[in-house]
Amino acid sequence: MGEKRRNNKTAEKSYNYMVIGMAVIIVVMIITEVTIGLFLRNMNEPEMEVESPYKSHYMYIVDDKDNEFWDQVYKYASEQAAVDGIFLEDIRKSLNLNYSNEDLLRIAINSSVDGIMYAGAPTDEAVGLIDAAVQKGIAVSVLNNDIDMSQRQCFVGISNYELGQMYASEISKMVNKDELGKTDILILASSDMEEGATALITLAIEDYISENFPDESLPATQIVRIDADDTFSVEEDIRKLFGYDTDIPDIVLCLEGIYTQCVYQSIVDYNCVGECQVVGCFANEEILEAIDKGIIYSTISIDTEEMGKSAVKAIEEYNSMGYTNSFVPVDMEIINKEKAKDLIGSQKADDGGEL
Repeated sequence: MGEKRRNNKTAEKSYNYMVIGMAVIIVVMIITEVTIGLFLRNMNEPEMEVESPYKSHYMYIVDDKDNEFWDQVYKYASEQAAVDGIFLEDIRKSLNLNYSNEDLLRIAINSSVDGIMYAGAPTDEAVGLIDAAVQKGIAVSVLNNDIDMSQRQCFVGISNYELGQMYASEISKMVNKDELGKTDILILASSDMEEGATALITLAIEDYISENFPDESLPATQIVRIDADDTFSVEEDIRKLFGYDTDIPDIVLCLEGIYTQCVYQSIVDYNCVGECQVVGCFANEEILEAIDKGIIYSTISIDTEEMGKSAVKAIEEYNSMGYTNSFVPVDMEIINKEKAKDLIGSQKADDGGEL
């Protein structure tokens, strides 16, 4: 009798387990069917578009060897873009990878952005990509150094002839007029800078001296191309000019901010202070202090605020009206020792007494 009762209990438990197992299977099947159904429904339904707070999307593509200068340009360009309801993306920093300018141009074109701000080497590939962007309806503004063989809508930058005249005015202050013909001048230019641009700077220097000192000989001017691959290459190329076994030039003219800083450091490292006069480009804390100390004679500051804001406005104008100025000049200013001292004092006041 006890054996029969145990058998009945075992059978009852087995039945209960079987019922529970069947119930679990049915629930799982129902959940699976519902999930698949919802997934298929979502696949077939059109994706809801999220409304963007911006009316346009521009991409900012610049070389990264002179970060401080281009960071300033981007800062002011972003301010103007925000006013105009535009999202300005620094694509190189967004990706945080070492893409070439050409790869970044391809990304911008494939993303169908509304505008491109570009400052890079005028390679044949870059020119072709700028043309491809324009043909796709993307407005392009080129910054600082023109790429006039491309179909870009606008160049926003400085006049190289005016820059040469400003350098010449500083040369005339550093050198006695009867010593001009004996003066050796090196102009440090990027290996990517077009020869026409450097030739225009040299021509402007010669024109200024010929007009203001017609009876004097012209100085010996040489263009030195600096490797533009990266900051380390720039430093190495410039240090070679000031080695112990080299002839130190009388005057060095720097066409970029990073060249100015590297020349300043090389002069200090090789004890060449006083042997070589320097007219730089750009004005940051380090350069201003070097001018104040007399290590750098002066620097030519390019208006980064005007450059950044004008580039955005040019693209916006083209997109809204179908045309814009092909050249938008940017102001430059000579900063000498007196001006540098004033700027340092202003910065100290803004920073609560510390530079």
